[in-house]
Amino acid sequence: MNISSIPSSLLQQINNGATQTGDAVAISVMRKTLDIQASQASQLISAAAQAGPDPSNPVGQNINIKV
Repeated sequence: MNISSIPSSLLQQINNGATQTGDAVAISVMRKTLDIQASQASQLISAAAQAGPDPSNPVGQNINIKV
């Protein structure tokens, strides 16, 4: 196909439309990625909070020194 017969203004409009669609897709993917990242971060924070030491367990509170 010979595109030289197509007016440059029409080609520019087609190109701009494709760029806008591509930008919309990129933004949509980025939003989904950020949502997934936020979900994983909250899961990591809650897992770290549960993995902390048990305050009722006295292990490590006293140091025995033998001379």
